Amino acid sequence: MKKQTQSTKRTIRGIITASAWDKNDCVTAITLSATDDEEYLIENSNEFIDLVQMSIQATGIVKQDQKNLKTFFIKNYDIIENHQND
Repeated sequence: MKKQTQSTKRTIRGIITASAWDKNDCVTAITLSATDDEEYLIENSNEFIDLVQMSIQATGIVKQDQKNLKTFFIKNYDIIENHQND
C-alpha cells in the first residue's frame, strides 16, 4: 500500500534561511529552520525571500511526504523581534 502525503495546519516559529541559489547567487528557495529542530521547505517562497535571516512565527499547511520531506505553505506570519538585555 502506497503512503500518501499528510497535511496539517500548524503554527511554527523559526528563522527564514536560504536553501538554493541560481548561477547569479540570487536566492531561489528558502526554508524555515524551526525551533522544533525541523526544516520546512517553504512552498510559496517567492513571497518571503526578502525575510531571509529573520525570525518569524507563521501559520499554514505542513505537508510531509513518504520520504519525510516537510513543506510549509505559509498563510500568515508575524516577524519576531529579538530583544537582548544589555
